[in-house]
Amino acid sequence: MTALRALALLCVALVVHGSLYPWRFASPPSFGGALAAMLADRHWWTGRGDVIGNIVLFVPLAAIGQLALRESRWTPGLGAVVVLSGGTVLAFALQVLQIAVPARNAALSDVLWNAVGLALGLAIAASIEPLRRVGARWHPAGRGPARTESLALALALLWLALQWWPFVPTLDWQHVKEALKPLAPSTARWSWPGFVDTALALAVLGPLLRANPARGPGLVALCGLAALGKLLIVYQALTPQFVGGCLMGLACCAAGWRAGDRPVRWLTVAAALAWYTFDELRPFRWTELGRPFQWLPFVASLQGSMLSNLLSLCWNLYWLGAVLLLATGLTRHAGAATCALVAWVLMLEGLQTHLPGRTPDVTPALLPVFWWLAHRAASRHAPLMR
Repeated sequence: MTALRALALLCVALVVHGSLYPWRFASPPSFGGALAAMLADRHWWTGRGDVIGNIVLFVPLAAIGQLALRESRWTPGLGAVVVLSGGTVLAFALQVLQIAVPARNAALSDVLWNAVGLALGLAIAASIEPLRRVGARWHPAGRGPARTESLALALALLWLALQWWPFVPTLDWQHVKEALKPLAPSTARWSWPGFVDTALALAVLGPLLRANPARGPGLVALCGLAALGKLLIVYQALTPQFVGGCLMGLACCAAGWRAGDRPVRWLTVAAALAWYTFDELRPFRWTELGRPFQWLPFVASLQGSMLSNLLSLCWNLYWLGAVLLLATGLTRHAGAATCALVAWVLMLEGLQTHLPGRTPDVTPALLPVFWWLAHRAASRHAPLMR
């Protein structure tokens, strides 16, 4: 089984788990009546968090599924039809099964937004090969892009998504003025955590994009897009710490490109892991009464605010991906680095059982495994088992 196929199966398992949790079934008074009511419901907008969650859930399933079918020599067109139709059928079947899950609310609108996620995932998969060809032209003759460069670009897009959260654009001029107001001297408020997070998030991209001749203009453009989004997306604003963090991060990248690769990687991976650890253990107030540890993955993401939970999950995905991809450039044993990172994250989650305001969860410990599989998939047809 190749890494891409393993990732595709993992995505299917997570979709099924997220749709049928808490896995407690009970027969409704009338299954046919409940199904008819679900099919008749035309209330398509169920809230920003619910809609975004349903879209995001199916994006990786479609993108990775399409890539896995291409690996099996399926044509792109036929693969897209199979992924879109099969994914939609899966989404509908899961909604029908939710009728027998009292804790869930079966809705036809979820199928619609799942289908939108499938379409976005297919668009992402379709863009990978053209982007790879464009990227290959940027490199000197006879020297192709590094194996992890495509993953570094994915990491950069993930950072951009974090800056554009919650993806709701607005063309209101008043919002633009409000978004610029934090930069005014009379209203400016400095935040060291925000500054460090922005600066270090850009700095970790430097070693990963070291071999790309367009690295400098690319990262400047990335910062420009992030800043533009903060002017045109609701709940976002340009802050001094963001602007300062972008400038510091770009300066760190430029300095790192002039130094040796391995020393810069060691320094960057240590800083990224330290920052992740620092943020996971805040506010550093120990409580005697321990909180329960959630051993079922992604359960905590299904409780409370969906938008906040997705944002936290993406933040963890970014930093753990940065740490693992940097570490794979320092050792030939990516599997050992993954196991070490999983153990470290589990230790941090265990400590969170005694930290106020934290939800100790096994989910972050699974994210390094996802990046390890993605790293394996970056090598075409890389086998997991022979």
